[in-house]
Amino acid sequence: MDPKLAIQREARNAHFFEKSASAGASRSSKAGSKFRSGYGGNDKDDEASHEAMDKQVTKFFAAYKKAENEKREHRDRVDRTLQAMRKSFQEAAREAEPDELPRLMQEHLHAEDELMRADLRMWSPDDFESLTILGKGGFGTVHLVRLKVNDQIYALKQMSKEHYKKKNALVFNERDALAGMSSRWCAKLLCAFQDSTNVFMAMEFLQGGSLTTHITRRGRLSLEETAFYVAELIEAVSEVHRYGHVHRDLKPDNIMLTTEGHLKLLDFGLSAVQDENGTAKCDLICGTPEYMAPEAFDGYSSCKSDIWAIGVITYECLTGLLPFDVPADARTAMHKMDAIADQAFNVEEHLPRKLKLARDRQFVIGTPDSDFEKGRHFLTGVLRSNDEERLSLSECREEAVFEGMDFASLHKIRPPLSVKVSGSTDLTYFDVPDCEPESLPKGQDITEWNTSMKWTHFELDGQVSAATKQRKSKY
Repeated sequence: MDPKLAIQREARNAHFFEKSASAGASRSSKAGSKFRSGYGGNDKDDEASHEAMDKQVTKFFAAYKKAENEKREHRDRVDRTLQAMRKSFQEAAREAEPDELPRLMQEHLHAEDELMRADLRMWSPDDFESLTILGKGGFGTVHLVRLKVNDQIYALKQMSKEHYKKKNALVFNERDALAGMSSRWCAKLLCAFQDSTNVFMAMEFLQGGSLTTHITRRGRLSLEETAFYVAELIEAVSEVHRYGHVHRDLKPDNIMLTTEGHLKLLDFGLSAVQDENGTAKCDLICGTPEYMAPEAFDGYSSCKSDIWAIGVITYECLTGLLPFDVPADARTAMHKMDAIADQAFNVEEHLPRKLKLARDRQFVIGTPDSDFEKGRHFLTGVLRSNDEERLSLSECREEAVFEGMDFASLHKIRPPLSVKVSGSTDLTYFDVPDCEPESLPKGQDITEWNTSMKWTHFELDGQVSAATKQRKSKY
């Protein structure tokens, strides 16, 4: 059949389907109205009720249509990826020696098979075994889990749909950011899936614990240790910005260490896509107040807001303290936030006193004043109340505190903090909450997952996402 005619027929069928559904709803409305009127019902109330039902049906079909389009786009991406893989194989085969051809053919067939299997895979809680609870909060629970098929260990984030009923965009933000950034500086996403009451994201288990853990247990880091991890943080944030995101919640709790001691970013729930000006506006103030830039308290963030957070984290590494004071009489979260915001907007006035404290705390562990001066210069460059006056990431790399550091090779350098674990489930660097172990929910039939249509296509396979994204950028 002519493709154009096929598209026209599909459009007619879709129109007929929606029109029939609307007509059916209308007939039901009239019949129901007559029935209820006979028993003392109010016609006006019935009419309003059915108008609301019609709006709900219309909204449902709009969401359904959007879901179908997303499904079609995904299928197209996979098909384009397969075509690109075949083209790449053909080009390699033409240049290969005859004895290399069988190996190339086998590798190509295996790669295609892996991609198609992954695309058909439907993840569920039944694929995992919960070993213990890593964290628990209002958002849900983080489980340490074992993937049954290969015994690999992952962190599985279980989040209540009820908690995110009015802001599920935050969960999609995190999923999309983790899936979209195939970077050595960000946690890798294995998959995302859902059931009727929860959404789940399985990601690599970063066994070295959070930067907060290391700062707390040691009291502070040396200037040399701080410079290394801030340099890695600059590279990580640079990757986030390169992919078009602003993190908006950088803090030591969201900076994890691998078993090799290198840094990776976690928790992109508050991340946002930059507009053409590099700005991410927010209807509500979002972030952790202690790490928020002055402009974030006014409802907008930019790449420079993440650089402010880098400055706060640098100070915390050097001192074990935050550069802001919270009044003892701040009884509410709002009072606390107001006090921090006031100091952030007037940071040039407050920072000199805090830098003197930082110098004293570094002097105690043997840091010469001449070396600390380099750190002081960096801090005064990134902690500026006017975002236009803050250092850019490229300017940060030129600071004297990073002198002699090869940013492009940081991942090859042995980190200053060593992570020592006895096995893949060793929780030495985690403060596990004192709570009873929890089993994962039982897997459900797909028809129970998303009756509200608010979580359409939340499911994602990390392998497929990485393959289609990489091929798309390469070809």
